[in-house]
Amino acid sequence: MVEEDRITLAPTEIYGRSDEEQNEPRIWRRKTEEPPGKCLIYTLTIIVIIFAVCLILSSIFLRISKPEIETTSVSTRDLRFGGNSTNPYFNATLVSDITIRNSNFGAFEFEDGSLRVVYADHGIVGVTTIGGRRVEAHKTVKITGVVVEIGSFRLLDTKGLESDLRLGFLELRSAAEIRGRIKVLGRRRWKVSVMSCTMRLNLTGRFIQHLLCE
Repeated sequence: MVEEDRITLAPTEIYGRSDEEQNEPRIWRRKTEEPPGKCLIYTLTIIVIIFAVCLILSSIFLRISKPEIETTSVSTRDLRFGGNSTNPYFNATLVSDITIRNSNFGAFEFEDGSLRVVYADHGIVGVTTIGGRRVEAHKTVKITGVVVEIGSFRLLDTKGLESDLRLGFLELRSAAEIRGRIKVLGRRRWKVSVMSCTMRLNLTGRFIQHLLCE
């Protein structure tokens, strides 16, 4: 009797249901490489930012402005005045304190400057020199005791002087000019600073009042 071969068919692999496959968690992997276009955009953005920062810094550090000069006080001594309508006169010594402010990032070195005193619109009545010196960056230098001798003998026309003497006031204006060099990061620039101040000489009280500088 021939035995019948019994063949048992068994699945070699176990397959899950389709719904089980959908419920399995998926693993997402980040791409390690960026597209070439994005890299170019990032590079250009960084270059623009660096350029903007350099432009801002250069506008701050390389900007060179004129130093400011100002008369802070004026005193008088040896005041004399008088005369008649045909020969009025006045003489006095003015002693001024002047400040020079340098707001730049480099030192300011200036040569000898000039200070002129003008009486009303009649002309110059006194001239003196402001000694040259060095003003460090972001510093203010005070120059004390700048002496100028003023007198009506310098005037070509003394018309109106006699009436001002009787009123007891002389309207004066002082003008100063200094010229120097400023060095910032290897760059040297010449700058000229100008000052103009108005004041009133009180003949009775022998002092300066209403000092105003521009």
